[in-house]
Amino acid sequence: SLLLGPILGLYCRAYGGYPLDYVWTAGPPWFILWLLNFTMIYAVIAQFAAPVKMNMPHPVILLLFGAFLSAAFYGAAVGVPQKWQFLGNVVGWAYVIGLYIPFFTAGIVAGRNDWMKSVEEMETWCVWMLRTIVVGFWILMFLEAGSGIIPIPGVNIDAGVLENLLPPIYAVPMTLTLIQFFHQYFNGTPPSKIAKNAGAAAYTVYIIHPLIYNVWIIAFIAILKAAGVSIWWSQEQMFLYLTIDPATGAPSLLPGSYIWAGFLWTFFLTQLTVWPLAHYMRQLPVLNKIL
Repeated sequence: SLLLGPILGLYCRAYGGYPLDYVWTAGPPWFILWLLNFTMIYAVIAQFAAPVKMNMPHPVILLLFGAFLSAAFYGAAVGVPQKWQFLGNVVGWAYVIGLYIPFFTAGIVAGRNDWMKSVEEMETWCVWMLRTIVVGFWILMFLEAGSGIIPIPGVNIDAGVLENLLPPIYAVPMTLTLIQFFHQYFNGTPPSKIAKNAGAAAYTVYIIHPLIYNVWIIAFIAILKAAGVSIWWSQEQMFLYLTIDPATGAPSLLPGSYIWAGFLWTFFLTQLTVWPLAHYMRQLPVLNKIL
């Protein structure tokens, strides 16, 4: 929060030609700080609250619970004034109310009642139902994000409604699917070297990933400039960059093919670099004690 966030801001400001300024930002560690808050609250409640004994509900019931959480999420997203959404360095109180508190609570109940066994033993039809739902959500989110930048014929998605409803109802099947998928294909005994190292590096990846993908975004912009593409930086919206339409001389979006190329470039190169970097960062003195 005190180092990585401001460093990220400084090098992005420098590249975009904005005035250099130290700006404190919580960055990814905000979530770690709030997990500590949740843990301390739980530690107090656990002193006098009776343990909850509960078998894992059927995945279909959990999907319905996800729909209920989506309603709560939507209510918080539209009902909590925007100026209060980031109170306490939270990245959206809608997420806290509709996702983080319910999932933290469910994690406690699941851990105490061995729900993991139920996830591992899900019936085949249920596993594939969840996988199909998750892939369907991926397609929906891809179309929503893509159509917001590059018009896709026949696709007209209300991004505001989708973004205020989707997170919880997607998070439930996604969580169950990933746990089951990794149990089936990656969590061998003993685990493979890659799976073991990736699991250990995941926490570091979470902390440093904004630094890495911004480096590759800047590299992509540099390639565009070298290829003769004009880049225009907005002074009203920091870090928004466009190109110049040669016909009108006005700022305009980059061609769709450039945007897709930038997406693929950033995604794959970030994955190829952030994981090894996180692995080796964990070997450094001091960092090997905390990461």
